[in-house]
Amino acid sequence: MEWYLPITILPAVALLILSTSNQMINLNEELVNLEKEKDRYDEIIHLKLNQLKRLSIAIAMQYVSVLIFLFAGIVKAAIPEVHLMQTLLLIGVVVLAISIILLCIYAIKGVTIRQRHLRV
Repeated sequence: MEWYLPITILPAVALLILSTSNQMINLNEELVNLEKEKDRYDEIIHLKLNQLKRLSIAIAMQYVSVLIFLFAGIVKAAIPEVHLMQTLLLIGVVVLAISIILLCIYAIKGVTIRQRHLRV
């Protein structure tokens, strides 16, 4: 396996990071608007804050996976015969997969929150 393999994954992770950060910005804007009518939307605000926490954890995990992929490439370039790169690559993929699972949970729960919000 070549040293640049983990580096080739970075553009895809960058797209995930961009998407997640855009979702965080939009959710922050929604929360600011809901705060104007805090009494009416108290439950929705609480649910959306939980969603924001979920997104924050997901994006942090995406950053960590980028760091792990970079380390994997550097390790393979510096010490070609060590199997540490494969281990780092696997760890990076697992961390990224957990992040994607969090994003799926965010999306599924987002529909329920939106339905509650529109019913209020």
